[in-house]
Amino acid sequence: MIMAVQDNLSQIDSVATQKAVEEKLRQYRTYMLTVPEEKMPSLTAHYTLEMPNYSNVKKSVVEDAAIENVDADVKREKFFNWIAMGMRRLTKMERKLIAFKYLQMEPMYNYDICSVLNISESSFYRIRNQALYKLALSLRIEKYIDSEERQ
Repeated sequence: MIMAVQDNLSQIDSVATQKAVEEKLRQYRTYMLTVPEEKMPSLTAHYTLEMPNYSNVKKSVVEDAAIENVDADVKREKFFNWIAMGMRRLTKMERKLIAFKYLQMEPMYNYDICSVLNISESSFYRIRNQALYKLALSLRIEKYIDSEERQ
């Protein structure tokens, strides 16, 4: 059992895994920043001639937009909870580093993070890579080397 787990870990593509995690963290920031303008319901009155509808089912642009907004909010909330679950698996230093680098509205530069956390640049990269690897495993988004590439 332990051998199988170690074998699986050795087959992880570290570059692709890091890119996958960084993509999800960028998506997190995007969700924080955006609520599309076209998703907002329009309250401007407009008058049209509509044929009578005898099915008692009314179609409304405002209702459709509201439903879509609620669905998007639910999706966004699930995504935030998913990322938070992964972040809880990190050490305090790893969480701080990931939050400064990826999760703030305006991410910090690497040298600023090093100075705030009082760590060297080499420690920054080591901690960041370890944190991204842990996040990938806990979120189950790790990428494996194809068997064709290994041969």
